[in-house]
Amino acid sequence: MASCKKGEKRRKVRNVKKLEEFEDSAERKGRTREQKKYIGAHVSIVGGIWKAVEASVEMGGHSFGLFLGSQRSWQRPALDQKAAVKFQQACAQHGFDPRHILPHGSYLMNCGSPKEDVFSKSQAMLVDELSRCSLLGLTQFNFHPGASLDSSKEQCIERIAESINNAHQQIPAVCTVLENMSGQGSTVGGDFNELKSIIDRVRDKTRVGVCLDTCHAFAAGYDISSEGGVKSVLDEFDQVVGLHYLRAVHLNDSKGKLGCHLDRHEDIGRGKIGISAFRNIVNEPRFDNIPLILETPGRPGFEYAEQIQLLYSLCED
Repeated sequence: MASCKKGEKRRKVRNVKKLEEFEDSAERKGRTREQKKYIGAHVSIVGGIWKAVEASVEMGGHSFGLFLGSQRSWQRPALDQKAAVKFQQACAQHGFDPRHILPHGSYLMNCGSPKEDVFSKSQAMLVDELSRCSLLGLTQFNFHPGASLDSSKEQCIERIAESINNAHQQIPAVCTVLENMSGQGSTVGGDFNELKSIIDRVRDKTRVGVCLDTCHAFAAGYDISSEGGVKSVLDEFDQVVGLHYLRAVHLNDSKGKLGCHLDRHEDIGRGKIGISAFRNIVNEPRFDNIPLILETPGRPGFEYAEQIQLLYSLCED
């Protein structure tokens, strides 16, 4: 046991040294506007939804995620038309393509809930979220699929697909993007096969996709940290779901170990996934031209701006 602990300490020291080298490289290397990778972060809408654009620009982002309203209430004020116009103007001014902006759904939603009141409110909120996307000129919307609670996974999957089909009928054009989950509790989407089962039941396949969260995938047992792990997991995703459904990535390291099923994000290179995996991610051509969005906790001296700079420094082309 003592020798194992010593070995673990040596690995941690090597990882820290490796991370420090990459951080130094990031400071020296800088960034250009030419890239295939659209890296950014989840930003705040405090002060007005257009402020999200300014926040992304300030941190050096080329993509961003955002909430479209309060996360604490089912009842939210309507999105102001003038605010929506200011948002679109800010996006145009700073060159943000709607394809590189990924709104995130409310955590209150459970579109597969067996509880009728929650299911009904979740369906209504999904419609409202897509409506807000349309008003803002955005083309896709990401959300956590849902949790089965005391029902079966199959019943939950049926209800999630029903919610998506219902929203598609009411709101045109916007693509609903399912997020893979860590497999914690009764959540659906930790297994790629569960995502495929939902997609199979969605009528309009052109309006459904997947956002691959690196922390969630790792926690669910998909080993992206190993040598060749990123390519292997992407190959499996392609075989099970289909690469054409991949719309975005959430870039998060993991506080928990492989297969822990815990949804606990960590800063890039500071968790169990490790910096080498993120180097492989930003150099994986199958992640070209889609939003790669940080949702890490951040810490003094290593906030989103520093992590974005670090990730761009790892790009080899």
